[in-house]
Amino acid sequence: MIHLLCPGSLEQRTGGYLYDARLVQGLRDRGHAVQVHDVQGSTVPELSPRGRVIVDGLGWPDIADVLEQPALVIVHSPLWREAADPTASRAAEERALQRAARVVCTSHRTASDLSITRPCTVIEPGTDAAPLAFGGGGGRLLCAATVTPRKAHDVLLRALASVPGEWQLRCAGSRTRDRTWAAQVTDLCDRLGLTDRVHWLGELGSDALAAEYATADVLVHAAHYEGWGMSLAEALVRGLPVVSTPAGLFDTRSPEAWVRVEPGDPAALAEALAAILADPERRAHLRREALALGLPDWPDQVARYEHELAQMETP
Repeated sequence: MIHLLCPGSLEQRTGGYLYDARLVQGLRDRGHAVQVHDVQGSTVPELSPRGRVIVDGLGWPDIADVLEQPALVIVHSPLWREAADPTASRAAEERALQRAARVVCTSHRTASDLSITRPCTVIEPGTDAAPLAFGGGGGRLLCAATVTPRKAHDVLLRALASVPGEWQLRCAGSRTRDRTWAAQVTDLCDRLGLTDRVHWLGELGSDALAAEYATADVLVHAAHYEGWGMSLAEALVRGLPVVSTPAGLFDTRSPEAWVRVEPGDPAALAEALAAILADPERRAHLRREALALGLPDWPDQVARYEHELAQMETP
């Protein structure tokens, strides 16, 4: 038996939860019995005595001192990156990670952000094959990101306020994880006079989100920090041009496959978007480069977890 301990339902449409859900599915496809536990706070469920335990890093600091069985901990993105007090949060998170039997990070960027002596294995998310994006006519922008401060929708809106042309922005992502921030972003959109050109779609299911990728002309991502970027991978595998701030996905891959802008710079983002929207040949070049990347698939990545789990000692 394999146990996955995670705070919240795996049906949530964020990168970390989607990763966990695909891992569970993949392990089951390979013949393993997997039980998922919604762990809140420091309460640990009863686990089978010789089961192997995987813990999502979101919940690990709360249970590191009380979980008796060895655990493989998945770190999608350092928690301290979004904490009100990053210094204290980082110390607590890294202290907890020292107690893990094994640590898996979902990108080299995330691994480099951790100061721990515990060895860390990098297992990037897989990406499914998908139909090519056919676009919406040249000016259809897609942002697929939960509306939280780290994703920097405010920077994106300020950039778009100075982008010429008949563009439209469609934002796919939950607006309920930080309602205060979402309200501030909506107010900013109104004040910038963009209400009629920005469409807030909320959290979409897989089919609806796939339709958004299919009809987009450019994916834009303005995050202040991105450990990996699953929405970026979903765009690239479809040949969709990407304008983005740095993300873990790009750290070891061709710079020709995307247009890079620095975080927190609306002027630079506006310039990049205006240029790519006005240049179909550049978009075609990005499409070819994106399709040549050869991103990892889920079966291979799940097999790597199987290997990691096999190395763990059971009680």
